[in-house]
Amino acid sequence: MVTTHVNPDCDALGSALGMAYLIEARGKKARIINTDPTPSRFDFVDPDSRIEVYSDTVFPAEDEAVVVVDVGDLRRIGKLGEFFLEHPRPFACVDHHKSNTGFAQVNILQPEACATGLILARLAKEWNISIDPKLASALYIAMYTDTGGFRFPNTDAETLRVASELIEAGADPSYLATEFSDNMPLGRVRLFGEILENFKLEAEGKIIYVTLTLDQLEKHGCDRSDVEGFVEYIRGIEGVELAILFRQADQQNTKLSFRSGDYVDCSLLAGKFHGGGHYHAAGATVFASVEETVRQVLPEAIRVVETGAQT
Repeated sequence: MVTTHVNPDCDALGSALGMAYLIEARGKKARIINTDPTPSRFDFVDPDSRIEVYSDTVFPAEDEAVVVVDVGDLRRIGKLGEFFLEHPRPFACVDHHKSNTGFAQVNILQPEACATGLILARLAKEWNISIDPKLASALYIAMYTDTGGFRFPNTDAETLRVASELIEAGADPSYLATEFSDNMPLGRVRLFGEILENFKLEAEGKIIYVTLTLDQLEKHGCDRSDVEGFVEYIRGIEGVELAILFRQADQQNTKLSFRSGDYVDCSLLAGKFHGGGHYHAAGATVFASVEETVRQVLPEAIRVVETGAQT
């Protein structure tokens, strides 16, 4: 059984599917169960609707080994993590987050990899598995989205070389990029417009932050997947070093998304709030309202940006 983190994005979904395809290529059966359903916007990643959602009737069987992908902490798999605490079993983790806690019994951790999808491509070569179009598409979209469309600093020569090989194996880069970035619902465009009207600047314009509530999502008929890519967009504004999205996750929790340009280590900043991630992209969840979370996080963000201190 394969699983990934809560609120799965395209790199998590592509990695989970890629892992399942690799397992099947080695003659084993595989299924994917996630705590949260796949956002409808990302259905194109799973054209065969293979991914199941954890429930009272859908859960890991006693004889199923477990592989967790693109997850740095057991808490990040939500209710499935609670299930594993109540029903302990050996399991493996394949991940590229430098903040990974090494929580699994078997860990394949490669923080230098741009995406978990790249690690799986490396495994395919090591295991002499021929990459077919389905596997190629899953790994390509994982790499494409985790590098910001091959724009982030984690894009290196190997990233582009492997992406080329995946295209040769059958991944359609135009289709995948279009499905991810274009075909935007009108509600998403209106939501972006509303958020942009209310952005705030701090530290002489080096910090930009926005807030997003559940009421705003509901107003425009959106879900959290419709915010994908927004924090990267505002980080691209001239002079901005750090962008922060404060998104209301529920009535008691606020989800943080950090993106930096040059010198701010987002993983360390997120770690201050029990989160983690990568140097230029990280996240955390704070048990507080959006307003209270802004009051907690902003002073630390300003201190880091203005002083360059990372601890």
